[in-house]
Amino acid sequence: MTKQEIVAILEGNGNRKDLCVQYADAYLEYQEATENIGRNGLIVQHPRTTNPIDNPYMAVRDRALKKLRELRGVKSEGLW
Repeated sequence: MTKQEIVAILEGNGNRKDLCVQYADAYLEYQEATENIGRNGLIVQHPRTTNPIDNPYMAVRDRALKKLRELRGVKSEGLW
């Protein structure tokens, strides 16, 4: 789903344009991070040392989820 499609759905639900754009950005970050974690796991290898580390996308996912929660007044039916 593209950012424009997400914004269109959110605007169709009666949300303000500025909130739709913010929500769409956070939604896309969350989706990308979740897909990366699902594909690569919670623990990954450091690219230089090959030591096991937490997947950096977990922090991205958590930040995006925090943004989405801050925008909890946005009517997001049709996305989830």
